[in-house]
Amino acid sequence: MAELHLRIVTPDRTVIDRKVAAVSFTGVDGSYGILPMHAPMMTAINNTGTVDVTGLDGKTESLFVSDGFAQVHDNVLTLVCEAGEFATEIDMERVKAAEAKARDKMAGLDRLSTEFLKAEASLRKALAREMLARRGSGTGGVH
Repeated sequence: MAELHLRIVTPDRTVIDRKVAAVSFTGVDGSYGILPMHAPMMTAINNTGTVDVTGLDGKTESLFVSDGFAQVHDNVLTLVCEAGEFATEIDMERVKAAEAKARDKMAGLDRLSTEFLKAEASLRKALAREMLARRGSGTGGVH
């Protein structure tokens, strides 16, 4: 059976560097499902999203990723992202604080201002992290 090598790299660490059966994620131009022997490609990763990794044992785990790109070449999928973390690594207190801070900031800004758009992006990241953490812990969210 062919295997796909997955690397997920952030400025802080290498999140994953191992053989997997399949990977799915959202790029800026749609959803991708990557299997072994995928054709070479490169795409930007959606600014807040989830990567679902199916291991060689058939079990799936999910990660939060943001702002980056994905490249498939020679049966290696590399995702270079600003942030990447497993659902079990997400600190809910930090997420709730980031959500509150973003909402407070947005409340006093013009919806067309750069500051509002940055705060809105921060809010989307916090909400995506929260949804993934809840889904991973079985306390809610969509499966």
